[in-house]
Amino acid sequence: MSETERRRSASRWTLNRELTNVGAIIVAAGIAHLVIGLIGHDRFGPVMLVLLGVVLVVAALGHRFYEERRHRAAPAAGCARCGDLVGEEH
Repeated sequence: MSETERRRSASRWTLNRELTNVGAIIVAAGIAHLVIGLIGHDRFGPVMLVLLGVVLVVAALGHRFYEERRHRAAPAAGCARCGDLVGEEH
């Protein structure tokens, strides 16, 4: 693939990319329907689905909290304008 073709396919709409996205959505919906059908029709199915939903929400929030905490910038140790350490009195 030439440089021009790469640039064009990265910046413009392509039918292949759209079909891949739609196919992935359909596969995900089919898997979700299968899982919900298998779990939901059991005696404790509705309870299991609610618990699964709670576990997924807690996992997503925990991951979000972890990522924000991991990427948080460390506080500056000194004053950039005057060169003094933070916390010293002038």
